[in-house]
Amino acid sequence: MAHVFLPSGRGLRLRLHPRPKGLARARLNAGTDSAQPLALFGNPVDDDSQDTVQERLAAKIASLALLNRVNAAILERTPELGLRDWWLVSGSIFQSVWNLKSGRPVERGITDYGLFYFSEDTSAEAEEGVIAAARDLFIDLNATIEVRNQARVHLWYPEEIGIPYPPLTTAAEGILRFPCSPQAVGLKRTGEEFLDVYAPFGIGDVWDMIVRPNRAMPLMAVYDRKCARWQQEWPRLQVYGWDDGKKPKLRVVHSE
Repeated sequence: MAHVFLPSGRGLRLRLHPRPKGLARARLNAGTDSAQPLALFGNPVDDDSQDTVQERLAAKIASLALLNRVNAAILERTPELGLRDWWLVSGSIFQSVWNLKSGRPVERGITDYGLFYFSEDTSAEAEEGVIAAARDLFIDLNATIEVRNQARVHLWYPEEIGIPYPPLTTAAEGILRFPCSPQAVGLKRTGEEFLDVYAPFGIGDVWDMIVRPNRAMPLMAVYDRKCARWQQEWPRLQVYGWDDGKKPKLRVVHSE
């Protein structure tokens, strides 16, 4: 299987979900210990010759994202929080890659680091407890880390955002609601040897610096605002319009 190497030089075995087409799907292994991470897939075959193009690309993207010291620290330390189901998500992953591909410092333009988790305890007090524990755990990183329990998003989202939000059953489902295609990627460290990558819409748009709309939620205004900001940071970015139809024509909004 593909491998990812930490800045320290230590290698991790990469597991990509969903499994690329043509590979047998591993059985879901959720486990029963609440302190163990929730697994979406089983162990990969330890044979590099069976790596797919998608797995090799996912390993390349993960390796670049881990050159961001904050990403690397979050993935290394989050298991200490005792969360069973969690992912490092969104901007800090793809923006680290875009920075390095554009010859910029890896952390430049990254405003926050998203950490999704899922707990059946939907009380605000429980979430605040996890947020406080994460604040202490990451205090030396000098970075804004947004920790959110995906089990309770539907409780506050309608009032704060103004539209309904469906109750979720896993942290991964929160990744499916991001409005922009490169946002829909999650990373997590599982045990001492695995780095898991969740990319429900594929990983190619991260590498190619392309943004396409995910219309799972009616967030066109949010999509447009994010794209406008990103285009200022990364002029090479190519963007699909929100309302260009099911097969939108690719628009180069800015060019170098």
